Amino acid sequence: MNVQGSPATRARMTRRVALVACAIAGLAACGRQVSVAPPESPAPECAAVNLPETVAGAALRPTGEDGTAAWGEPPITWRCGVPRPAALQPTSQLLEVGGIGWLPIEGVGGSAFVAVDWPTTSAPVFVEVVVPDAYTSPGNVLADLSPALATRA
Repeated sequence: MNVQGSPATRARMTRRVALVACAIAGLAACGRQVSVAPPESPAPECAAVNLPETVAGAALRPTGEDGTAAWGEPPITWRCGVPRPAALQPTSQLLEVGGIGWLPIEGVGGSAFVAVDWPTTSAPVFVEVVVPDAYTSPGNVLADLSPALATRA
């Protein structure tokens, strides 16, 4: 067997090695705890939300803090029980995804959204989700998370 091979063979082998390396790196990231700043006072409703094991194809990772969650590398982060966003006004345009109203938040690295309209049994509870720029479709993240909030009535 020719170790060097043709340019096409070398390119295929390089892609395979890169894919294996990425898969190994991704698996290693799954077990590492993610540091996510906890909300000041997570609401009781936050503990009742059944979060998905994967979001946008990224696996759930440990955070060690109540009211928080993270998926993937770089981590998509979730904080439940954050303060009411100052940007939320009666005229704010919300994105409705899966029956949940999400307010886009500017000024955060990546894309950030706050769930401002989801069924709770008490006063409004706000959920912040930050999606790093490495994820090309933040809408997929919201689509994966919205059912967890929509079924929490």
